[in-house]
Amino acid sequence: MTQPTAFPDLLPAAELSLCLSRAFLAPQAGVTLEEAQGPLLEDLRSLADELPALQTARLDTLSRALEALADTQQLLLGYSRLFLASPAPAPLNLGAYLDGALMGQSTQSILALYRRHGLEHDPAFHDLPDHLSLNLQWLAWVYSEAMEARDAGEEATPTISDAMTMLGDFTLPALAALRGKLVPIGREDASTRPWRLLIELLHGALAHDLSRLAALLPAHAPGANPETPRGNARDAIATFAASEAPQETLTCRSCGDRFESDAVLAEMRKRLTEAGVSADHMTVCPRCQDRDSAAFSLRPPGAGLKAWQ
Repeated sequence: MTQPTAFPDLLPAAELSLCLSRAFLAPQAGVTLEEAQGPLLEDLRSLADELPALQTARLDTLSRALEALADTQQLLLGYSRLFLASPAPAPLNLGAYLDGALMGQSTQSILALYRRHGLEHDPAFHDLPDHLSLNLQWLAWVYSEAMEARDAGEEATPTISDAMTMLGDFTLPALAALRGKLVPIGREDASTRPWRLLIELLHGALAHDLSRLAALLPAHAPGANPETPRGNARDAIATFAASEAPQETLTCRSCGDRFESDAVLAEMRKRLTEAGVSADHMTVCPRCQDRDSAAFSLRPPGAGLKAWQ
């Protein structure tokens, strides 16, 4: 007789998602190299016994990559080179990989899942709702919701199903495309190495989350519904890189220097404007980062991570 699958403890996964949510919003959240080397790594090591993706060897490699950096400026420069600036940016907006567009159908579906759980986009968060950081905060919240339902003896299936939908249809496919985008980018570049390692770590952790949830609800596992839409990540990336949106001479809001936008930045600014979203925060030159504080309303109950204190 087949035994029912035990309900997994999702709180460590919730804490990891929350921890990395802050990391992937480093410029706005004011993350420093000292915080990354200290509280961030301490948080990851504290979760390692519960999460297979946080292998000791992997965390040691991340620690060495952070130790190789001279200061916070170099840490944020690496973030900018990968996720914001030319020559090969990999935007952290998931819809860019799923739809080849900002505020496309995937983003609308992501937003619907946010709202289904009573969460709204904080106006102080100056990006679109498909940003990886916000997506991770939602996952942390929903994991915590599922645990609360379990502990109260309530039905957690709808919550688990929504988490699986987010992971299987949106977060993981977009992360897979983002990883592919990072492959040809300066493997020996010390400033970008911590960020590439964190993306790999995150992908492994979320894939493990999905496998555990799928064991609970096999009928909802990815592939069970052949009509689930999937974006073509390669076409999405090509759309941004081949954009004919007019490139601009912009004034960096941080240092005041003038700089030329590249094709990807021009396309992102164009689509933000068309979506009725301000693109003012995307006027930062490659060597600067926006340190404006960003408020968050999505935090799972009981989280006590050092990186959030």
